Amino acid sequence: MARVAFVVVAGLLLALAVDVARVGGPRAWMASRGIPAPYVAQGRLVEVNGRSIYLDCRGQGSPTVLLESGMGDGAGAWSSVQDAAAATTRVCVYDRAGRGSSTARGRHTLSDGAADLRVALANAGEAGPFVVVGHSLGGAYARIFAAAHRHEMAGLLLVDAFMPDLERIAVHPLLGPLRPEYEARLDGLRALVARVESLDWPSSEAQLRAADLRGLAIEVLRAPRGESRLDGATNEAIEAAVVASYKAMSPGRVRYALAWGAGHSIQVDRPDLVIEGIERLVDAARAGSG
Repeated sequence: MARVAFVVVAGLLLALAVDVARVGGPRAWMASRGIPAPYVAQGRLVEVNGRSIYLDCRGQGSPTVLLESGMGDGAGAWSSVQDAAAATTRVCVYDRAGRGSSTARGRHTLSDGAADLRVALANAGEAGPFVVVGHSLGGAYARIFAAAHRHEMAGLLLVDAFMPDLERIAVHPLLGPLRPEYEARLDGLRALVARVESLDWPSSEAQLRAADLRGLAIEVLRAPRGESRLDGATNEAIEAAVVASYKAMSPGRVRYALAWGAGHSIQVDRPDLVIEGIERLVDAARAGSG
């Protein structure tokens, strides 16, 4: 029986090894099954105005890529991306205040969070120019950081970003009878992010509306989505309005793409697309067109 068990286990391991090799290695195999790569902490705590921020920077080169996680997430959310991107340039992840190893703070705004990051980078000796990558709520933080430090920015990558200001203007007017439902859903998300991240959301959303990103190279990755209760023409009109709103952020400088095969967590489902977007922005900055 022991020999039979050994043969069965060996056969399963061999089949697994073949499958992993077939899809391109362990990271690709895990991504194909929606499993994020394990995060191995290599960072340190950096003092920020009497508090501590966990910062993990790897690789060498310029520009420095900053990875902003979604609501409630920390540095580990980028485990499928960080090391691959760090093979060609400097890449930093961090835990926002109250997340992971970073000290909590009271109610604050997106701008306060972006200021925390900039101070942490300065105190750790990390210099720009920067490419900022933001997933979900991290996209809102990334927009604020980019606008506040425009002179240091080389590019911005929005990964299925939380864009309540865009949704309200571009999407809601096209929803017809579904509009009240979507407005209530968005209000619920506003309340959720405010509670989870201790954010003053009305002030933060006003900051988003005021953020000026014109002239900045921007990459946009969005998960494909549609509303089954609306007809094809309406769904196409909504997608066109979303694309136009993104492109209006920085006319002539926005590259928009759908992340086919991915859900909301594109950096887990399709890390290759995120890494490619980072590489395009880094290459453009090095070529002097960032």
